[in-house]
This record gives sequence, structure tokens and C-alpha cells, in this order.
Amino acid sequence: MISLDVATDRLLHRVSYRQAFLDGRFDELDLAAQDIEALQCIDRQQLIETAESVRSALLQRKHRGSGGIHATWPTTLAAWQASHDDESLELFLDAFMESEAFGCYQEVPHAGGGLSMEEAVYCFFEAMDTGDAQVREAEFLAGLCKALALNTRPSFTVGPPLRRAPAGWFAVSRRGAPRLFAALAGNYVSGELTPFLADLLVSDQPHSQVAASHAVAAAVVDAAVARFTSLGLLAPPPN
Repeated sequence: MISLDVATDRLLHRVSYRQAFLDGRFDELDLAAQDIEALQCIDRQQLIETAESVRSALLQRKHRGSGGIHATWPTTLAAWQASHDDESLELFLDAFMESEAFGCYQEVPHAGGGLSMEEAVYCFFEAMDTGDAQVREAEFLAGLCKALALNTRPSFTVGPPLRRAPAGWFAVSRRGAPRLFAALAGNYVSGELTPFLADLLVSDQPHSQVAASHAVAAAVVDAAVARFTSLGLLAPPPN
């Protein structure tokens, strides 16, 4: 059995749960008899209108520095619409709010430590294999790093592929040519990387071994390390 609070949340966010309630299929609500009775006082039309407002607000909301779902996922969202004949994005929002990823995002306001909106949408698109995988990853990393640029102490969890840096956070794309995405000292930074520079940032090997594996001269390594250090991507070498 779930609590009445959880049921109320599901009524607003999960279309299948809400429809079961509206249809009177109370045995599908996973509630105690007294809680089902308590729900009977809900105005059905008001519930529908409120749920529609919640869905609309989710789509229009500006999420910190990333600009919201439309701005963060222009290509991947378009791919979803094309594959689902969903010009209004209602199907996308309904499916997303039913997903496990959205449930993890919802934990943030109440308990902290949940997914960011950017990562929740990414996990949803990943599970659905929506659009091009390389574009999907790039849109996610760009959106999350823009959010982190404005949130130096995020309330949401930040995990791989994001890495801590002296001046903030960074990630190197894993699909296609390597590219840097970073939130450094309150600024969003992005740019192409050579395979050597990508390995220099993410490899656990000493810089000398990374250089040897790419046949790079010591002077080039020193210049790259100095540049990354000045950006706040790497810590200064010990004296």
C-alpha cells in the first residue's frame, strides 16, 4: 500500500494512475479503503485541469541555466515528436512523467539527492533510444553543465560522466569525436578535443604515460597541462 500523499502526487503526474481513479478502478490505486474514501471528495474536473497545468508548467519551466526542456533538447525532442506524431508534446510529457527517471527527479524538492531535470530527461531518452545517440549525449552534457555553471552547490546528484575539477565540473563526450563540456568558475565552456587531450583529462594514468601512448612530445604535454590548469580543469602540479 502507498500513502495518501504518494497517491495524490501520482494523480497529478501519472496519467494511467489518474485515469484509473477517474474510471473508478480503485483496486488499481494500491490504497487502503479509508484513503480511497478520502479521495472521493476530489473534484474530478479540477483534478484534470490541475494535472494539465502541472504538465504545461513542466514543459515551459526554465531549469536554472539550461533553459528548459525545449532549449536543452531541440534535436532529440524533435526526434521524439517525429516518431510519435506528437506535435503538442503531450505524449512525451505523459510518458516522461510515468517513467522511473521522472520519479528520481521528483525526489529533489523533498529529500535532495535526486536526479537533475537534465539527467532525468536524458535517462528517459536513453531508455527509449530516442534520436541520435551522439546528439543525445551532447545535448545532455551541454544542458547539465550550463545548469552547474549557475549552481555551484547543486541540490541534485552529479555523477559520471561528470567529473570534479578545481574550478567546477567537466565531462568528455564518449560518443563520436571527443568534446569538452564544463562548468568552470560560473561559466559554461565547450570545445573539441583531440584524443590525446581527452585522455589527458580523464585517464588515471600519469601524464607521461598518456603522452607516450599518443607519441606526444614532453613540451606539448607541459603546454596542455598548463592550459588545463589555467582553466581550472586540472590542479596545479605539486611543487
